[in-house]
Amino acid sequence: MSVDQIQDIEVLRTLVKMQQQESTRLKAQLTDALNKLQSKDGAEAEQLVLRLDKIEKQYAAALKQLFGQKSERSPRSGSGNKDRVPQTGHGPKDQLNLPIEEVVHELDAEDAVCELCHNALEEWKGQSEEALEIDFVEPQLVIKKHIRKKYRCSCGGCIKTAPGPSKLFPKARYSINFAINVALQKYCYHMPLERQARELRRRGLDVTTATLWDYLSALYGLLEPAGVRLAQHVLAQPVIGADETSWRLLKSEQKGKSKTWWVWARRCDDAVHYTLDPSRSAETAKALLGTYSGTIVCDGYAAYESLARANPQLKLANCWAHARRELLPHEPDPRACRALRVIQRLYELERRARGRPPDEVLRMRQRKTRPLLHAFFNWIDSLAIPPTSDLRNALRYIQLRKQTLLRFVSDPALDPDNNATERVIRGVVLGRKNHHGSRSERGTQVAALLYSLLDSAQLAGVNPHDYIRQAVHAALDGIEIPLPHEIR
Repeated sequence: MSVDQIQDIEVLRTLVKMQQQESTRLKAQLTDALNKLQSKDGAEAEQLVLRLDKIEKQYAAALKQLFGQKSERSPRSGSGNKDRVPQTGHGPKDQLNLPIEEVVHELDAEDAVCELCHNALEEWKGQSEEALEIDFVEPQLVIKKHIRKKYRCSCGGCIKTAPGPSKLFPKARYSINFAINVALQKYCYHMPLERQARELRRRGLDVTTATLWDYLSALYGLLEPAGVRLAQHVLAQPVIGADETSWRLLKSEQKGKSKTWWVWARRCDDAVHYTLDPSRSAETAKALLGTYSGTIVCDGYAAYESLARANPQLKLANCWAHARRELLPHEPDPRACRALRVIQRLYELERRARGRPPDEVLRMRQRKTRPLLHAFFNWIDSLAIPPTSDLRNALRYIQLRKQTLLRFVSDPALDPDNNATERVIRGVVLGRKNHHGSRSERGTQVAALLYSLLDSAQLAGVNPHDYIRQAVHAALDGIEIPLPHEIR
């Protein structure tokens, strides 16, 4: 049991007495050694020096046990995060991004009394025990009363008023920061406006969803030019990922029943651009990607294949994760199991190559992955599977896309799958599940833009709140809105 765990005062008093006795004994040995050292020389003096050194260390250890800091944690300053070193290994994580607030605890007057002699206790200067606790300080809504002072000249010819805070639009009652938080709650954390309004009412603010929507729409009006530039940035990259998922345009009394729209995602390493469109057709794919010159990592959707046939500058790299999904339903079949083992081996090789320089990745793929996959396709060609078999359709999916599935082997800039795009589009899917879609076409445009900017900020390693705030102020100042990757 450690000293910090002992609660009995008598046990602690006994321990202190034992330490005092040990300290007195070591002091006596230290004095004796010093006296002998002064009267000896040669080898015996050298032995005494070594013994003296040992006794001094024992004495220092005894003093530390009595009066030293009990925790091994280095002392912290309450002024902030300066000189905080990240913790490694097991145990609680050292939260380097959180400020430290010191809270001093003192004994009440009735408790600051000695239990033996009943005299008043005095504060032991410099002595305390420290413990860290992570607390949640709930956000607070306040009404800021801006008082803009007026100034005049003694000549009576000039009167000026101090400028007030920037507004999203003239006479806006809610701040820019308020609007940004509404956007983050909906498009980063997937909280519907109705749920936000209920939460704000709990905090004392009576607000309608229509008011919250007005501020999202105002953000869209300011930030729309950034969406255009973001799409241009993504399409300028040599490799992009593309994917699409459904979205609902909710029914209304005027327009009847709900309709299915589609979210088209175009992603590069540091940005993603979403377009919401009522169609998933090849025409929509052509409008979004038809002029692209580079490699698109995607699944086997026919719209992408038609783009590649029409545009020689556009190449497809198909996704091995989708090929695996085609095989999974047929796993009891030994042939499906063998195909899945090959794909598993492919990903094992990719894990070994991860993080290496591009030339090493290319060499590893050429030396190990290429022979593996060529043998795999030769094996598929040799199979005699009845046309009525569902497994035949799965293998046929892979067989017909041999060239595009093998493209990553010759290009270290390519991944073997489109999982990175699927991961980033997951936020849109969660939002669709929580707030079920959009209530108007304007709502689809707002959702597409804010999802694009917020998800791009996260891809670029930028705080989404900080980015949107900087983008809004740039728009209000009439300067070009920076993209997230431009402010890293």
